[in-house]
Amino acid sequence: MNGILNIDKPHGWTSHDVVAKLRSLLKIRRIGHTGTLDPAATGVLLICIGKATRVAEYLVAREKEYRAVLRLGETTDTQDGTGQVIEQHDVGNITKPQLQAVMRQFTGDIFQMPPMYSAVKINGVPLYKLARAGQTIPRPTRPVHISHIGIDAIRGTDVMLNVTCSKGTYVRTLCHDIGAALAIGGHMRHLTRLRVGSFQRNQSLTINTIEQLHRERRLESSLHHTDDALHDFPAVDVIEPTVTRVRHGGGIRAEEVTAILGSGRSGMLVRIRELRRGLLAIGRLSYPIVELGRHGDTRMAVTIEKVLV
Repeated sequence: MNGILNIDKPHGWTSHDVVAKLRSLLKIRRIGHTGTLDPAATGVLLICIGKATRVAEYLVAREKEYRAVLRLGETTDTQDGTGQVIEQHDVGNITKPQLQAVMRQFTGDIFQMPPMYSAVKINGVPLYKLARAGQTIPRPTRPVHISHIGIDAIRGTDVMLNVTCSKGTYVRTLCHDIGAALAIGGHMRHLTRLRVGSFQRNQSLTINTIEQLHRERRLESSLHHTDDALHDFPAVDVIEPTVTRVRHGGGIRAEEVTAILGSGRSGMLVRIRELRRGLLAIGRLSYPIVELGRHGDTRMAVTIEKVLV
């Protein structure tokens, strides 16, 4: 069994819990997830099975979309609803325009400081272990990109947010920082991941559904193929004897490309495919994709980043 499952992670489960459940259910060891969700969070968790684990790194990099509840006036030690309230302020009459003005400060390329209660390691030690021991240490900030912060509703001190962001973004830190910028504090009360790349929550499978499909021997039909999962990468098709060379990590000359799908510039990642075997490898363009496929052009057009078969 090889492919990707779009799972709706239940509340209270760690991402590793989901992986362990599937390993036990399917009797397959080679299973991994593509981006941790905290136990209290729900929503899209992509699970790679079998050979699909080799494309996990490319799925991790996908844009994410979240629905979050920001509770104003309360700061917690974990920056979310699982922690202890350490500071409280009167929210007053915060208006939507005021919130939007502050949120604009956090849109675009920004830097975030990872929360102490996180799996980020400093000198080999996870921050959460230091936090549980009562320690707070300086942490280097990290660059992230937030392309959109929208306000869906305001109910009392709770603000329903829709956030679209890059990998590595801590939405709870975003909520904490918005509260700090308003000088009233805040924390993330709830979080649901709505999307990872093109994988939507409304297409996700629950654990119960997966168990039922497995009993009925229909689960394999619910797997997403790796080629489909990376559909936003341009593709180049090749035939033998180029296929054999690609499988051993050898590059592709321009004249060896039999078909092109999509557009791409020099340096971009591409899918390398063969009609019968499907996705063979991930490569990197040496020059624009439109120059590929020309008879007699022996330039090395694509170098191999990762062989998948």
